[in-house]
Amino acid sequence: MGRKLVLLILILLLLGSNVHAIEDNKDILKAEVLKVEEYSKAGITTKAVKVKILEGKYKGKGINIEYIPVKYSSNSYELRKGSRVLIKLSSDQDGRIKANIVNVSREDHLKLLGIIFLVVIIIFGGIKGILSVTSLGISGLVIVKIMIPLIVDGHNPMLVAIVSTIIIILISFILISGFTRKSFVAIIGTVGGTIIAGILAKVFTDLCSITGLASEEVNFLITYMDTVIDYRGLYLSGVLIGAIGVVMDVSMSITSVIFELKTQNPNMNFAELVGSGLKVGRDIMATMVNTLILAYVGGAMPILLVFHFMRMPLGSLVSMEILSTEIIRSLCGSIGLILTIPLTSLVASMMTPSVRSMRKVYKYKR
Repeated sequence: MGRKLVLLILILLLLGSNVHAIEDNKDILKAEVLKVEEYSKAGITTKAVKVKILEGKYKGKGINIEYIPVKYSSNSYELRKGSRVLIKLSSDQDGRIKANIVNVSREDHLKLLGIIFLVVIIIFGGIKGILSVTSLGISGLVIVKIMIPLIVDGHNPMLVAIVSTIIIILISFILISGFTRKSFVAIIGTVGGTIIAGILAKVFTDLCSITGLASEEVNFLITYMDTVIDYRGLYLSGVLIGAIGVVMDVSMSITSVIFELKTQNPNMNFAELVGSGLKVGRDIMATMVNTLILAYVGGAMPILLVFHFMRMPLGSLVSMEILSTEIIRSLCGSIGLILTIPLTSLVASMMTPSVRSMRKVYKYKR
């Protein structure tokens, strides 16, 4: 009953908290495309787009926009009647309102996808599904409301990431499984595996002289944001956050298996439980390592294509920071995941209830 009450309070807090992005320009508004006509202007394909503004003081007003799509760029939008776009308003010398299309409005489609996700996880996950979504929401709030502001304020990103990951791990396991022996073991295994991944990443980031300045996003921060950040530490914090999910999964899976084995066969000794945990862990490891590395490779596909066409020697290729960072990220995360298996197996085998206590529980239930 107490856990349900905590769950209800957390859900109400999440629903009641309004998280708004800070808008530097209030002249950017959502609009709906009413009509699109294409023509050629000086040999350049141009589109005459009529839109209706959907918000702000000009809500309901129609306005004509001249839009030139740039092929093979993020500014090439497929516009049709009914499409939603973001426009930026301005005025000319005569005070007439003008507008430019700055982006496609993806908000409604992403909301729909989010609703489908919630419906699926609640239908098939039940109360566990609701708890996992709540845990995910709290994790997001920790990152957005605690981790990022502390990094922006100049605190050590690595230290901030360690504290944030521990908070996320504690909240996730306690919310989903309660504060039990099982969740305590899973917490220890997850924290241990994540810290191992972080330490290895720190060591090899120093050895490889990683600056943390290779990504396009970091260059955007440097160019447009008037702030000083430890970019190497920022990269390391990303390694930690990226490793949490799979490490949590492995740790809880191993813990559940060992506790279930002990429940079904109370006479299993410490060595047998550890051996069983390692055997199960090997099967989990085979798929999870692939999952982790392929997730990073999938995000780096454009980079891999660039390297393919560059025809560089392997040594020169892996020495490029933009590729070295991905190798360090994926391998350190995988090592942390693998070492989580023996760590969790040992701790879980030590923490399983004794035969005497299990018999007492059995008699009590009867």
